[in-house]
Amino acid sequence: MKSFALIFFISLFFAGCKEEYPVYQQFPQASLQNFPSCLHYMVHIKEERQALSKAFARKDDPLCPYHVMLTRYRVGNCNNPVVKSVGGDFNGYVRVEIKKGFKCYYKIQSDYKNSEETAFERVLKRIEKTQKEQKKNKNL
Repeated sequence: MKSFALIFFISLFFAGCKEEYPVYQQFPQASLQNFPSCLHYMVHIKEERQALSKAFARKDDPLCPYHVMLTRYRVGNCNNPVVKSVGGDFNGYVRVEIKKGFKCYYKIQSDYKNSEETAFERVLKRIEKTQKEQKKNKNL
């Protein structure tokens, strides 16, 4: 019985450490609800560019007018006494946007408290899921 209780409390401890922030995604223009047929990844880090290309299932096309941008934002030191006393809900966010010129075509974002990489993985998984749903609906 003691070992069961120990395992139970250890699993609660690890479950409490897992970040489960939601992923928000939007196609701002109601008439455009699918990813464009081509994308140009304006991401400097090669591994991130490759991960996005895989998630969107589209190769980089430098001539494409649709640009994919990745933003990793970390909240800086906050000196607001109210925020310090209550604690921040998150330490930053990861956002991916598809833009044509200055117009936003698609955006997706997830906040994080501890792990920026986990937030990026959540965003990639949601992009992959949306991509597969679009492909499935197109084949119907």
